[in-house]
Amino acid sequence: MLAGIKRMLLFLLVVLCGLVTQTEAVEVVLKTGRIVRGELIQETPTTITLQLTSSQIEISKLSIKTIDGRSPFERRKPRPAVSSEILEKAEVRIPSGNFLMGDTRDKDALVHKVHLYAFWIDTREVTNAQYQAFVKATGHNNPRYRKDAKYNGTNQPVVGVSWDDAYAYCNWKGKRLPTEAEWERAARGPQSRLYPWGDRFDIARTNTRESRSRRPLEVGTFIEGATTEGLLDMSGNVWEWCQDWFDEEYYRISPVNNPTGPESGKKRVIRGGGWSAPEVHMARRRGEKQGKTYPSLGFRCARTDNETE
Repeated sequence: MLAGIKRMLLFLLVVLCGLVTQTEAVEVVLKTGRIVRGELIQETPTTITLQLTSSQIEISKLSIKTIDGRSPFERRKPRPAVSSEILEKAEVRIPSGNFLMGDTRDKDALVHKVHLYAFWIDTREVTNAQYQAFVKATGHNNPRYRKDAKYNGTNQPVVGVSWDDAYAYCNWKGKRLPTEAEWERAARGPQSRLYPWGDRFDIARTNTRESRSRRPLEVGTFIEGATTEGLLDMSGNVWEWCQDWFDEEYYRISPVNNPTGPESGKKRVIRGGGWSAPEVHMARRRGEKQGKTYPSLGFRCARTDNETE
């Protein structure tokens, strides 16, 4: 008990002295090969201090091989802040350009260069409230879990919708579903990060099985999980339908410019992971039958930019 109080007092003292710049999860690889994970409490030119589950440790940088993949003596670059102005937007314009799609660790997601024209994509997943406006205006069927209190909160993402339901909603809004390439570019940013915030999974930035929320949370709950362009919940919360048919071999024949997927198939692409699934990186591919509905599958809309290249 006393030891715990002392640790807390020490931490508060460090904060008051201005030595803590940011608390974040880090992975430290020692020169011995041992891996240590914890919350970064303090970093000086020669040491780092980590908060583990029940204790703090100080590690000399001379014994460290890497900190989150960087040299221990390389200056840590703070993650760019996402402005409140960006987070208030309903959609974001993704400019035209190239990015690297895929991941070297996934045999079905070969790394390849893709060039996309500019497009717009919603900053948040479509909510129950938004979908109900569509149902009332068109007479479209209610989603499967409309009467389930676990899933029908006003600002929760709508779930229990098929690909056809999602397509119909986007069309009603004058939009469309994003292509698989557009979705991945939006989620990974121009730097092709594995996650919206960087290259390491962080449980505090997303709603996945590791979060143990056991339900989809209100859209935009994880502000710290936003991309630098202001997109929210690209990782976790609910899987999201994409426009494309799914084919495991598609990346081997995918065109460089604006790929839109195979001409036909048995499944549609879903992306991003959900509240009931273990974390997945943003290059992870998965297909689902077009008529499938379940409580961790929703969508967001996109639209083509009217400006030419």
